[in-house]
Amino acid sequence: MPTRFKDTQPLKTLAKAATSCSAQSAAYGRCIGKSYQEVSKDMCQAEFLAFKECVQKAVGRKW
Repeated sequence: MPTRFKDTQPLKTLAKAATSCSAQSAAYGRCIGKSYQEVSKDMCQAEFLAFKECVQKAVGRKW
């Protein structure tokens, strides 16, 4: 069974991962920015899922 380690600085880990996904983050931000006053559920789902997948790969975990 693999040994799991406890991440003692999860916010730093997440920030570092998000930084490595700047293209996906920017695409998601642009999508939200286009209609931020009329946000609806799943309106930028494709962009969000691409950003989420990138961050998960960078962190090495899924959630």
